[in-house]
Amino acid sequence: MGKKQHSKDRMFITKTEWATEWGGAKSKEVRTPFKRLPFYCCALTFTPFEDPVCTADGSVFELMSITPYIRKYGKHPVTGTPLKLEDLIPLTFHKNAEGEYHCPVLNKVFTEFTHIVAVKTTGNVFCFEAIKELNIKTKNWKELLTDEPFTKEDLITIQNPNALDTKVTLEFDHVKKGLKVDDEELRKMESDPTYNINVAGDIKQMLQELGTEKGQETALLGGGGSKAQKERAAALAAILAARSRIEENSKSDANGEAKATKAFSIVDAASASVHGRSASAAKTASSDKTAARIAMHMAGERTPVNAKLVKSRYTTGAASRSFTSTAYDPVTTNEFEYIKVEKNPKKKGYVQLHTTHGDLNIELHCDITPRSCENFITLCERGYYNGVAFHRSIRKRWRIYMGEAL
Repeated sequence: MGKKQHSKDRMFITKTEWATEWGGAKSKEVRTPFKRLPFYCCALTFTPFEDPVCTADGSVFELMSITPYIRKYGKHPVTGTPLKLEDLIPLTFHKNAEGEYHCPVLNKVFTEFTHIVAVKTTGNVFCFEAIKELNIKTKNWKELLTDEPFTKEDLITIQNPNALDTKVTLEFDHVKKGLKVDDEELRKMESDPTYNINVAGDIKQMLQELGTEKGQETALLGGGGSKAQKERAAALAAILAARSRIEENSKSDANGEAKATKAFSIVDAASASVHGRSASAAKTASSDKTAARIAMHMAGERTPVNAKLVKSRYTTGAASRSFTSTAYDPVTTNEFEYIKVEKNPKKKGYVQLHTTHGDLNIELHCDITPRSCENFITLCERGYYNGVAFHRSIRKRWRIYMGEAL
């Protein structure tokens, strides 16, 4: 051990350490002198492709972008050599459940370090490992998916991580010479707000329907699936029907004298009609609670007329919805949401279960587990247990099990 072993253990970072081991500016020789094009991007527009085609040298393009370029210039956008539309080869990239490009044989996800090849005769894209192990080594020159014969010359290299000098964007012919296509369809695509944005098909359809009648109807019904929208539409129809009945009753009677306005709200009348009660039995509610009942009905929830509503700690979300989507009316103030007061009953509940061997009278401990009993009664009302078989019976413990056997 030398006596000067700690001579360079300084309490600060030196200039050499900043330049070599730590942060700070690096010399130009250390930086990568080019930028490689990702395999999933078009070599002409530098954006992710949807209908990919390639050439014999492995350059991948978007079909809608390369077609007008070839018609105008008649040459390869990357190499500058003559190119015709007949020379384009359609490609088929396969995706996994997560929507990532992968090899359909080995199920390996494609990355920037994957050696990717395509078969010219079929257009299917694989990783080179699958072709090497299952075709080249075994001398089985049949396509792995279609079983169509091909030769070694039909293999097109889409990406080779060992060849770092390929797909350098600064070396492309159309980049050097500044060649562009002023196409009318391309201008329409650029005017689209979703242009150059990689979105899923469902989100793209939603963006296209903004401002249309269908989009307003979907926003009115609260979105979700078709089943949820149908339930909310039925609740909204009940509210509109009750509103029309109230308006008719508020008009003058047969003698021409004006009738007094009913002391119940529209939603109370709708709730009364849903529950089979008389509309005149509904009571007057405040405007905020009436709006809360309207929201509950639009959400498909049946609220009794005598349900007690209190303010919760959460807002209605109207301000955030109006800020996010143009389909909603602008709201600048946050209001607290009204929720139902869950009351715990003090008595037992009883349900009669009809079976093929007779009726069973079931006692429910509503005073002990009110939420579980409420869920059970709700499922009974919906007919969830209709036709359900008993799969196990334990006589010693007086137990019987129904539903799906575990």
